[in-house]
Amino acid sequence: MREIGSEFWSEDNLNDKSNGSFHNLINFGDDKKLLFSGRTAIDYVLEDISKPIKKVYMPSYCCASMIQPFNDRDIDVEYYDVISDREGLKYKINYDTDIDVFFANSYFGYEVTAMDFIIEEFKGRNIIVIEDITHRLLSEKNFCEKADYIVASLRKWFPIPSGGLAVKLKGYFKEIRLLSPSTEIVDKKIEAMSKKAAFMSGLESNNTYSEHEKSNFLKLFAEFNKSLHLEYKNIKIDDTSADILSRINIFNIQKRRRENSKYIHDALNHSKNIGFLITEPNFSRDCPLFVPIMVRAEKRDEVRKHLIKNDIFCPVHWPIPNDDSLGDSTVQIYNEELSLICDQRYGHDDVKRIITALGEYIDIL
Repeated sequence: MREIGSEFWSEDNLNDKSNGSFHNLINFGDDKKLLFSGRTAIDYVLEDISKPIKKVYMPSYCCASMIQPFNDRDIDVEYYDVISDREGLKYKINYDTDIDVFFANSYFGYEVTAMDFIIEEFKGRNIIVIEDITHRLLSEKNFCEKADYIVASLRKWFPIPSGGLAVKLKGYFKEIRLLSPSTEIVDKKIEAMSKKAAFMSGLESNNTYSEHEKSNFLKLFAEFNKSLHLEYKNIKIDDTSADILSRINIFNIQKRRRENSKYIHDALNHSKNIGFLITEPNFSRDCPLFVPIMVRAEKRDEVRKHLIKNDIFCPVHWPIPNDDSLGDSTVQIYNEELSLICDQRYGHDDVKRIITALGEYIDIL
C-alpha cells in the first residue's frame, strides 16, 4: 500500500503543457521574479519598498515563515483576527489601525476566503498592500488587482526543489543583486526527492523496503527545510525548479485537485463529527491546496495518528504560535484544523482510502 501525503517526490511525466503552462498562470503584473522560497519573496518585496516600514497588519492564522522576514527587519507585527463559525472563515479588521503595510492572505484555494474587498479598503487609505496568493495560486481568480505586490510559495503545489514568486503589479523592482542558491542545499533536496520517488515506486511494485531507506530521505528533507530558516534573502530559484515549472501542466493539476476535493466534500458533507473550515466551495473556480476539516481539539491528534497508521500523512496548518494575543476563536482553528490530501499525485482510489480510514475511526459514513 503506497503512502499518501508528505513531501513531493521527483516526477518524469511533466512534458505535456498543451492545456496550460505555469507562465500563463502568472501572466500579470509589470515585473516578476522567481525566487528561492516564499519568505525570500516577502523579504524581496520589503527591500523594494522605499518608505520606512514600522508596522505590518497580518492575519492571526498563518505560518511562522511568513512572519520571519518582518521580524528579521525589526518591523512590528499587529494581527487581525481570523475566526471560524458555522458560516466559515471570517476576518475581524480594524480599518483605522495605524500601519504601513497590510498583508492579505486567503486560505486553501477557496475563493470565499479571498480578501479583495478588504484590500480595496486599505488601498483607499493609501496603505501598501502585499497579498500572499500561495493558497489561491491555481484558483480561477488568483490575485487582487488592487494590491501593490504579490508573493507566493511555489513548493506547496509542485514537485520542485525550491520556488517563490514576487510580483510588482505596477512598476519595476529595484535593481537587487540575486544570488544563486547553494548547490549543496539544492542537491540535498533533489536527492531527497529522488530517493522518495524510488521508495514510492517500490511500494507500488509491492517490493519490500527498509525503515532506513525512509529515514534517509526524511532526514534530507528535514535538513533542507531547516536551511530555509537560516539563509533565504536575495536568492533566486534553482535551475532544476525553473525547468520543471516551464514544463508543468497546470490544467491537469487543477482538474485532479478539483475532482479530489469535490469527492471529499461530498463524502463528508453530512458528518456529525467533522466540519469543514471552508463551508462554501465552488469547484468551477476554486482549486484547493488541501481540504481543511475541523475535528474537536481533544480528538484531532488521535484522528491524525490513526491516518498515519494507514500510511496517510495529513498536515495541520499550522503549529500554534507562542503568542498570548491570539483570540480564542483563532486558537480553536489552530487546535482543530486538519488538512486532507487532495493533490495531483492521487486519484479516486487514494482519496477513497482517506475517507475510509476516517470512517474506521469516527462515524462519518
